[in-house]
Amino acid sequence: MLCTSQINLNNFTAIDLCKFYVLQYGGVIGAFNCQGAAWDPNKRRIKGCKECYKTVEGSVHANDIEWDQNSEMGYSEDYVVYLNQADSLLPMASNSEPNQLVLHPSTFELFSFVPVKKLNQTARGDGRSARVKIKGGGSFLAYSNERPRECFVNGSEVGFEWLDGRKLVVVVPWIEESGGVCEVVVQC
Repeated sequence: MLCTSQINLNNFTAIDLCKFYVLQYGGVIGAFNCQGAAWDPNKRRIKGCKECYKTVEGSVHANDIEWDQNSEMGYSEDYVVYLNQADSLLPMASNSEPNQLVLHPSTFELFSFVPVKKLNQTARGDGRSARVKIKGGGSFLAYSNERPRECFVNGSEVGFEWLDGRKLVVVVPWIEESGGVCEVVVQC
């Protein structure tokens, strides 16, 4: 579902805050600063208006998403928010302050909210492990409150990055034979 609503930020009404609900996996909010340009029907092109280019400010919170539309995903006390353009991963509580945002002209930010749920963990030897199946190739990003000891993709040990004391990055290959599905195991 796509809901688009105009909001008023600093008395500029030309910014749209679009909410895209992909509630099987989480919620995404896209904030766009589209000020200063518009379609000119006479010239049949987009025309800019330099004096209208303004920086706008606003805020985004996990409570902006209508979590009740999916009973499986549902409400959570804690969320992880990935900011696409800033490439940062932030924890957020349902009762915390909203994320503040500043958008320069013709820029945007995508906020991907995922409720924090404990993964099914199994005890293995001297530690714990979490196992997830994912589809796709590229960087797999996960939030973890402790540094992993090792990571495996489809049974083979792989390198990983541990950033900012909570952001786990594992590069996952696209394997055509499996339709792009990989199993990632993280051992703590």
